[in-house]
Amino acid sequence: GTTTTSTGAGTTTTSTGAGTTTTSTGAGTTTTSTGAGTTTTSTGAGTSGSTSTGAGTTGTTGASPAGTTASSPVGTTGASPAGTTGASPAGTTGASPVGTTASAPVGTTGTTGASPVGTTGASPVGTTGATPVGTTGAAGTTASFSVGTTASIGSTGGATTGYTNTTDVCATCSPLAADGLVLRLSGAAGAGFPAASAASPFAASRSFQTFSALIPGSTSSVSASVGGDACSGGLSLGSTPGFTTQAANAATLIAVLRTTTVYADYPVLSIAYALRDADGRPRVRRPDAVSVSGVATSGYPNCAVSSIDATTGVGFCDVVVSASEFATGTGSSSRTVNIAVSYGGVQAASASVAATLADAVAAVSLPTSTKGVLVALPQAPRLPSETFTINVKANSVTNVLAFFQIQIYFDPAVLSYAGDSGVASTLYTLQLGVTTSGAMHYLSVIGSAKNTGSSSIVGNNIALLSAQFTVVAGAAAGAAASAFTATVVALTDVSNVNFVQVQPASFSDGRGGLQTTGQTTVWPPASVGILAYASATDLFNVYPLNGDTRTSSISARIVKRSRCTTAAGCLTTSDSTGAVATCSTPATPTGTLSGCTFTVGSATTAGARAVPISVTSGSLTADPVSLRVWHPLSATIAAGSTSLKRIAGASTAQCAPVYQSTPLAVSAVYGGDQLTSVTVDVTCFASLSSSDSAVVAVSGAKATGLSAGSAQVRVRSIASTSVSVSAATVSPVCVSAVLVRDGNAAFTPSTVPTQPLTASASVSVAASFVKNADTALIAEGAGGAVAAFAQFSDGSYQELLPSSGLKIVPTDAFALVLNTTTLTSGNSDYWRAFVAPNAPNAAGCALKARWVDPCSGTTLADGVVSANVSLPTAGSASVSISSSTPCGTGATCSITRTGDAATQLGRRTDAQLSVTLNFPGQGAVDFTADPRTVYTVVSGSSLVSVSSSGRVTPLAGTGTGAAVINVTFPSYSRASAAWAAITVRVDVVQSLTWRATPYPTYTGSSNTNTTTLRQIACTGLYQRALVSATVRLSDGTASDVSTLADLTASSSNTAAVAAPSKVSSQYVLAGVAPGTSTVTVAFGSVASTAAPIVVDSTSASVTAVQWTTSWQSSSPKTFAAIVGSVKTTAVSVTLSDGTRITDAVGGLPWVPVASLLTFASSDSSRISITTGGVASLLASSYREPVTLTVASAACPSVSTVAATDLVYGNLEPAVGDIDLGNRYGLPFSADGVTTPTFGQTIAVPMRLNFGTNGAFFTFTSFNLYYPAAWLKLQGITFNLYYP
Repeated sequence: GTTTTSTGAGTTTTSTGAGTTTTSTGAGTTTTSTGAGTTTTSTGAGTSGSTSTGAGTTGTTGASPAGTTASSPVGTTGASPAGTTGASPAGTTGASPVGTTASAPVGTTGTTGASPVGTTGASPVGTTGATPVGTTGAAGTTASFSVGTTASIGSTGGATTGYTNTTDVCATCSPLAADGLVLRLSGAAGAGFPAASAASPFAASRSFQTFSALIPGSTSSVSASVGGDACSGGLSLGSTPGFTTQAANAATLIAVLRTTTVYADYPVLSIAYALRDADGRPRVRRPDAVSVSGVATSGYPNCAVSSIDATTGVGFCDVVVSASEFATGTGSSSRTVNIAVSYGGVQAASASVAATLADAVAAVSLPTSTKGVLVALPQAPRLPSETFTINVKANSVTNVLAFFQIQIYFDPAVLSYAGDSGVASTLYTLQLGVTTSGAMHYLSVIGSAKNTGSSSIVGNNIALLSAQFTVVAGAAAGAAASAFTATVVALTDVSNVNFVQVQPASFSDGRGGLQTTGQTTVWPPASVGILAYASATDLFNVYPLNGDTRTSSISARIVKRSRCTTAAGCLTTSDSTGAVATCSTPATPTGTLSGCTFTVGSATTAGARAVPISVTSGSLTADPVSLRVWHPLSATIAAGSTSLKRIAGASTAQCAPVYQSTPLAVSAVYGGDQLTSVTVDVTCFASLSSSDSAVVAVSGAKATGLSAGSAQVRVRSIASTSVSVSAATVSPVCVSAVLVRDGNAAFTPSTVPTQPLTASASVSVAASFVKNADTALIAEGAGGAVAAFAQFSDGSYQELLPSSGLKIVPTDAFALVLNTTTLTSGNSDYWRAFVAPNAPNAAGCALKARWVDPCSGTTLADGVVSANVSLPTAGSASVSISSSTPCGTGATCSITRTGDAATQLGRRTDAQLSVTLNFPGQGAVDFTADPRTVYTVVSGSSLVSVSSSGRVTPLAGTGTGAAVINVTFPSYSRASAAWAAITVRVDVVQSLTWRATPYPTYTGSSNTNTTTLRQIACTGLYQRALVSATVRLSDGTASDVSTLADLTASSSNTAAVAAPSKVSSQYVLAGVAPGTSTVTVAFGSVASTAAPIVVDSTSASVTAVQWTTSWQSSSPKTFAAIVGSVKTTAVSVTLSDGTRITDAVGGLPWVPVASLLTFASSDSSRISITTGGVASLLASSYREPVTLTVASAACPSVSTVAATDLVYGNLEPAVGDIDLGNRYGLPFSADGVTTPTFGQTIAVPMRLNFGTNGAFFTFTSFNLYYPAAWLKLQGITFNLYYP
């Protein structure tokens, strides 16, 4: 072959092997080209001077050294830094990266020998012609080049110290510890701390402890991310389901007795209590049961554990004391009452209270021979706003008490009436009225026995009624001896004899015996106890770490003496005098107390297991509230590295040098008096800073070098560590990068169990994530974010972001597979790679991750990202009409052209198709607007067009019919065999027809066509017709457009039909004179054929009439109303042409009724009727009904037809009037239609119309007169009836 060599001074060049080799080098360069083929190498002058070389730096290679120089290494130049180039950028030369070592570069042997690196015949090292770096014309193999890594062929000179170019090699860095995972505790304010750990935030598992910093029931979760620091940033991989901190069992019970005295007639003993756990927390685990002992009980009406408030631990327990516990008399006795809570049948906490039981007052009643009324009042005192019940009884001795009236007076300064709903009686029907004027208000009660034959309404214990009254809010405390008085207006027997009249009632109350007045004792709303609790019982002092304070609010609730069931009714924030609770504590180094808020912060110098807080309100004192204060005894800062170096070749965008970063971790030992110390990681709570921000910058939990020197990294004044920054360099080795599925983390355990609230409680969580190289990406658009870390020659690493020069590009094999964008996560941007449309399936080295210096553009290090793209073939395709453009049902829809009348019928002028492809593992994927979806009109192409997004619109023209649209995916290899089709019709209104039918309408009239309008009988007036219109579309469907169409009527000779008018939106044709009119109906642009309507002077005579009046009663027919009432009757008329008028009286407004019909009454003194068919009720029918007759009006040569109606008149009572007899039919008749016969007994109802003015009907007095010669009174039945 031909070898041409051109060299500069001090250059040794050797060309060996067949073929042509051309080498052009500058001074101080050694270049060798070997092997068949053509190799061209060009390097710039002034290339590398001195470099770091491995052992045996001079170029002896095998047995035939090529281009070696004896004692002087080729091209060494003093102190030039390794790898610097003159005019030729790094890595731009063919096979020899700029900055080659003084020893012979790899691949410089002149002989093929044993095939040293890059020297084989078919695979020459370097480039051929314009072929990219590292590839050959024929074989295209790649090789790896490194600076200063070998001393001689076949041996390794020393450790890797510089950048390894793996851009074209599918090789990765060693994986990072824990894959760069960061685990954090999140989700709850004041969450527990992570366990103390090393400075590196990366950990596949981590423990979290000190859950006593949380309140019970708080929800937290463990989250995982890739990258970021211990506290923020990184790519989120999701979190565990929320777990809660578990409340502990109650260990202490504090009880307050609300009903200090219990009465026999209100035997409810009420206790308020508060629960605490062993550490004084009010949020305790709800017990299984609450029990009361020390007194016999007969029930627990309100003692359920559900009443315990989850926040305050306050509960209420009401028990009913058994009647056997109460002695009879006027004294009292005492009991020690115990209340306890238990879990699983085991008592956990209890307390005792002292209760007083008042003796029961002996029951009293009226003397057996004394007729009158006794009002029984409660013995027990009542609180303001409390409602109570009184019971009213009567003694009739031997009389049957059929009626009563009493007036109950009450003092409005003490009591108020609770309303009618609080009054009840089982034996009597009551009428109530209340008077609220005067010094004493009163309730008037009238009672009528429901059953006068009942034995319960005779004797000395007749229960008349119960009523409720309420103690007014401002009632004075103490006994109101005359709170009630009462007057018995009348007690009446079944014979209407008053056996008691205007007599005072007697009372029984807490004083015992019979009284002339009723006493009510008002209890003052006193405060009987105080309960206190803290919002947080464990306080961790973080002031030395970050300057923040922690507080606990002490809340106090005053327990009121009341009968209540809820916290709102039983507790208050102030006592009966309005004083609020106050808090105090002895001087303590654990914190400060302001009001009832305890703070740990700048004044806190120590911790303690118990910090007591006293709570008082007036004379009331609560059990002390105890707090635990944890104080940081010491703190330590750990740095991943305390010596940061300059990163060789790296610079900022402003070309300033870049130094290493290191993660920081802060741990603290928390403890205090009688506390067991715990060591926790407080990194995320600590305020980290640098003593010299020009040397070391601190951001979050990371320190970064900025210039040579040293600085102290501090946590306020509690901890510090020294970090130095040197000018010595560390070289990037490679980039470790992975493609992370968004949110794809696996946790162990997958669900964190509920955690106990103790300082030593901890939970360990491990996490891992599935990288996209491990599982297939089966959908376009699937992918993840790239987490990348630079590894350095000293074994350290740090995260790379797009902002720091990270570049991501697909490899050649994946050029059409993955697309890249950036996404924002927290405060950082990350590269995101996703499967591109039409991507082929591929697996392996998907992306090149390059760290490019922002200043020079030099690649500092690189790596690859693996991925597995496995897109399935579509199983099927489907196409349908989108729900956004409904145009029919089933597989076919119909649209119309813009401007066609069919649009008024709801037909759309377009249709949106919806296309999906069904993929295994994915289901239906929307491809409607995908550019690979092809819409083709395979039939009816002159009818419609389809846009690329699947919108179908009609084409201009007149054609109608069906268009078939095929949906295919010819350019999409995974769906090239899938297709679907749909039919879309284009339809227009083609014809319109109309018809006229009789008007007014009647059943069956729509089946009768009207072409002639005749004179109605002999009225001289003409019939009318209702016009209906129907359009038919090109698809054969018909639609009623009667209310939408327009109508015109014209007459050539005379105005036979009046101008068209509408009734209920539909046209009605009205004849006005004999003749013919031409009628045309139009709908949009479509008009009907003109058709005649004839108006004929020939009469349509009346052939039948029928009464159709709706009376107040139809069986028997009765005109029932007050005297003088009128009613318009109704008559149906049939005409000789077969048409009917269903209401000739009120439904034929253009025809005077008298010109068509005549009316008559057989008894006008009872029911009269006008010529217009209006009936008037004048009197009741006592013996027989009134015959009403309707007949057709006289008409020449036409027979008259008539009909009769038998109607009873029956007067209703006016307001204030009384009516006798049946309401319908004959008033005095057993069945309403037949008159009484001799010996027959009939019932005669008496009805009073009292009106609807809301007043109470109390009394009526009337005399009933009847002819004794004809009638005998058999008996009276009393009831109340209001029509």
